[in-house]
Amino acid sequence: MKKYISYLLLITSFILLGFSFNLYLKIHSFNHDSVKKNIDYLSSDAFKGRLAGSLENAEIAMYIKDSFKNNNLKPYNDSYFQSFQTIYPHKVSGTPYLNVTDKNGFLIREFKYGIDFKEDLLNFRKNTLSFNRNDKINLLNGHIQVKKDNDFFLFYTPENSELNFRSSFISTSPYSMYIMITKSTFNELNSYIGKDYNINCFIPFESKQASLNNVTAYIEGKDPKAPPIVLSAHFDHIGSDLSAKVYNGALDNASGVSFIIEMSKYINSIGKPDRNILFVGFNAEELGCLGSKAFADKYKNNLNGSRIFNFDMVGGSKSVPLYIMGGRQDTKDSPLIKEISAVCAKSKINFNYLFEDASDHEYFRKQNIDAVTLCDADSSRIHTPDDKPTFIDTSSIDRCFKVISPEIIKYGFGKNLFILYNTELLFTSLFCTLLALILLYQNKNKKDI
Repeated sequence: MKKYISYLLLITSFILLGFSFNLYLKIHSFNHDSVKKNIDYLSSDAFKGRLAGSLENAEIAMYIKDSFKNNNLKPYNDSYFQSFQTIYPHKVSGTPYLNVTDKNGFLIREFKYGIDFKEDLLNFRKNTLSFNRNDKINLLNGHIQVKKDNDFFLFYTPENSELNFRSSFISTSPYSMYIMITKSTFNELNSYIGKDYNINCFIPFESKQASLNNVTAYIEGKDPKAPPIVLSAHFDHIGSDLSAKVYNGALDNASGVSFIIEMSKYINSIGKPDRNILFVGFNAEELGCLGSKAFADKYKNNLNGSRIFNFDMVGGSKSVPLYIMGGRQDTKDSPLIKEISAVCAKSKINFNYLFEDASDHEYFRKQNIDAVTLCDADSSRIHTPDDKPTFIDTSSIDRCFKVISPEIIKYGFGKNLFILYNTELLFTSLFCTLLALILLYQNKNKKDI
């Protein structure tokens, strides 16, 4: 009887071993080194911070498109690009200045760019200003607010007089130009305002209309009419300043788009999913999530019942929790957020919640489409020149994969346990095969005796 049980165990385990080994060889192993390599490339100085509207931003869009194409993804809606119109900050010729002149135009004081003052990226409806004590001026807590004609201008002192932080560009923001100044610069300007002097400022940026592209691709499912799964990340960042200092944006968000490129390899290697799985590189997130808004507005009818998994800042310090970010109307009991938090809890992953319209999930939630952003909310270097690939933590990239892969298998492959636990199945069947061989060997020895 033991002999037959051993043979049955051996045959069963051989079958499982062959199946699991074949699946193991077939499935692309998610590789955080590949993600890191793409982060290094996308956030290199060569792309000058990937500012939406720049040539370098367009080159990155082409690179993502080629990556999707090389990974055998199809163009979504017959095109790898979805174009949309927007306003972006365009560099113009000229040298930035902030100076003080007397009533005859003679130079009294010239401040140094990057040391005493610097532009903030928020808006450039106007890029030139000259004012004096006769204009409408408000002074408050290190801020100078100036009204000229119908435009408002703001000079402000950031925390610790640090001029490195750079805001996103928002064309609808209330001031026509924003200038960061140090505390000492504020004090000097304040004293000059009280005298019969003119304060003059010029920043060579202008707000300009442009056509930008999202990058759109997909893996075709067995039922193309079923609500698709969407994996997304934005690829734009905030460019470089007027002294050519690059804001590389390695964590924000070369990391997210590099993550979904690697995910496209992994998912496509599994086989044909039950439904379409879309991969979207959003542009103009740093202009107010405009790329994702354009995508959500165009495809909202196709996305009813879909689940959007967005990745923004994947690879921060492992000491920082993985944040599950929903919209402002969401709570920890919102269905998709609750599901992902359960995965985190089961895998003993350090996580937290954030409910803000602060990434590309925003406009999907406003269309009542299930969407979350997974984010390592490590803000220590964000929007500064220090956001470089040397600070990327690959263990946090693996952490994100550990959370999202079960969700993709669940919704895209009918919660196929063979896929979900393939590695475990491989080693279990190998163990059972060895056990069956040992039992048969022992039975043979007993019979010989």
